Amino acid sequence: MTTIAAAISFGLGVYFSTRTIAALYRVIDLWYALRREWLRVVIGIFGWGGGTVVAFLLTHRSTFLWGFASYSLMFVASSFASRLWFSVHLRD
Repeated sequence: MTTIAAAISFGLGVYFSTRTIAALYRVIDLWYALRREWLRVVIGIFGWGGGTVVAFLLTHRSTFLWGFASYSLMFVASSFASRLWFSVHLRD
């Protein structure tokens, strides 16, 4: 596999990780209107989740997973770090 194909697979992993996390956050974002928007939420989750599976099957799997996992772990770590920072620095 060429370096260019590996870089593209890694980039696709990062992209699909971003979109899948955003689709999962749609539940929280539209919580107030979930009765009206539930179909849109479900379509988003299954759409990006299904797109991730298709991209995983069509690209080089190991580099795609490295991109997906690295962005997902970075997102989780930065979320916890920001919560910790704000809980320490924004005390009254």
